[in-house]
Amino acid sequence: MINLLLSIICSVLIGNLLFLFQKDKKLQILQVFLGNYFLASIFSLTANNTPLAAIRSYDVIIGIMTGLLFLSNFIVYQKNIKVNGLSLSVGIMRISLIIPTVISIVVFSENIMLLNYIGIAVILFSFTFRAETRKLHNLFWIIFLFMITGFTDSMLKIYDVHGLPQDGAFVSILFGSAFIFNLIWIGVQKRKIVWKYFAWGMLLGIPNQLTTRFFLDSLESVKAAIAYPLFASCVVLITVLCDLFLWKKKFRLNEKIAFILLIIGIIFLNLQK
Repeated sequence: MINLLLSIICSVLIGNLLFLFQKDKKLQILQVFLGNYFLASIFSLTANNTPLAAIRSYDVIIGIMTGLLFLSNFIVYQKNIKVNGLSLSVGIMRISLIIPTVISIVVFSENIMLLNYIGIAVILFSFTFRAETRKLHNLFWIIFLFMITGFTDSMLKIYDVHGLPQDGAFVSILFGSAFIFNLIWIGVQKRKIVWKYFAWGMLLGIPNQLTTRFFLDSLESVKAAIAYPLFASCVVLITVLCDLFLWKKKFRLNEKIAFILLIIGIIFLNLQK
């Protein structure tokens, strides 16, 4: 459980850094993510615990696929913010946790208690409660975001089951390929590297790599059907506390109700035999 907690803390740190970066009205977010993936891949290589001779073609292929999904998920998310608004896009990304959760239960036969199912349902309801569906303008992009986010998250569980016991090579390939795809995308857009934003992105690199690494490690001791909703709900809840005490944000009534539901859901998820 400690690895899951560390993954949650790293994810919250990333969210707060991104919020801070977005105070720059000229921010080029793809440049930030380029620096992020660059340092994350370098850090992953230095922390690689996988012998070179043990790496299989499967590990390379699934690492590249996951790296491509990481970047694609971000691009689709950005498109959704423009078309459907931030609140609905964030809500859909959180609700998509149902995909890796169902895969863990149905495909990988993970058994959880009835109270855990209730906790998952309460958490999902809390995310839908916050999403402003009246801002829905394009259903295609919403469905696309739901599917790509869910399957991107599912790749970590798939590798945990079928991959090597040492996940260092997978994480290195993941972030290395994400960096290359990000660089290609910037090239397609014919944009020059903005080194200021690249440097900002490097600040995200280590916590981003650790988020993925700690989450993978957590799947060794925590069932994925529990880990995915617990991760999503705790990240939202701690981020809310940061918004409240660090950024002095005021919340609407529906948001306060959603936070209470999150706490209830987290309690149910932590109930074990």
